[in-house]
Amino acid sequence: MAPRFAYKILVLVVFILPVKLRRSLWRYLTAVGSERWESDGAAQRIPGGMYVKRGILVRPTEGQAMRFIDSLISAPIPVVIDNFKLDGITWLVMSRIPGYNLAACYPDMPPEIEDKLSKQLARILAPIRAISPPTSAVCGFDQGPIRCERLAMGAPPLGPFESVEAFHQFLLDRAGTLNIPEQEADEAQAVIKRAHSRSHRICLTHNDLGPHNVIIDEEWNITGIIDWESCAWMPEYWEATKGTYLPQYRKGRWYRIMMAAFPSYRDEFEAEKYIVNYRQWYT
Repeated sequence: MAPRFAYKILVLVVFILPVKLRRSLWRYLTAVGSERWESDGAAQRIPGGMYVKRGILVRPTEGQAMRFIDSLISAPIPVVIDNFKLDGITWLVMSRIPGYNLAACYPDMPPEIEDKLSKQLARILAPIRAISPPTSAVCGFDQGPIRCERLAMGAPPLGPFESVEAFHQFLLDRAGTLNIPEQEADEAQAVIKRAHSRSHRICLTHNDLGPHNVIIDEEWNITGIIDWESCAWMPEYWEATKGTYLPQYRKGRWYRIMMAAFPSYRDEFEAEKYIVNYRQWYT
């Protein structure tokens, strides 16, 4: 693995090349990489300690978001080496984060590591969450629609929403009548009202923060956060609640890790659980 500054020098070299020549270069290296390493969805490891993502479903905003963050703060995210769209295909070339996927290491995680990971997540995300938003809207990174399967599974991106209040109203409208058991109804409505009535700032949000997008080393230190394709400007609690949205993350160790990393949002956690578990409409 080359040091981070070496990749930034490579960015300058690549930038002066014609875009069609760059595409030919990445095509060649992708072919070489596919003979050595299995692909990971749309991403293919290539020589030089890099990954290439390409396709009609790859969005330029993923690379733009990572470059934006990298221009403002020091964060453990991939260095974007190239990012362009040509003939309807987006190409994203980035540095490889060394380490192991946290999701693959779950069976071997000692209980005391949960606290270590939650503290690291809080520390890593704090400066990203402190970046000033462009507007007061809840929106995608580019201020357009939001790509988020919590909002609509398999549907086109939705939004933007002019305010947090408008976003909360959308969540309730989208859910339809909440089929809450009678013995829980009063408490559930009170929690949702309390959570949605709080003042929430807009934060830059990864929007798919699960173990599958966290890379660690052999000592359980987080070496990187990957896959920023859903990055958006969301209410400050959304990183926590969206990160525990998938069924396998709604309880157990990842839920505990996220609760500890975001201790101020217990009402928001509970409100989201009520809405997701008792919604009338799934999508």
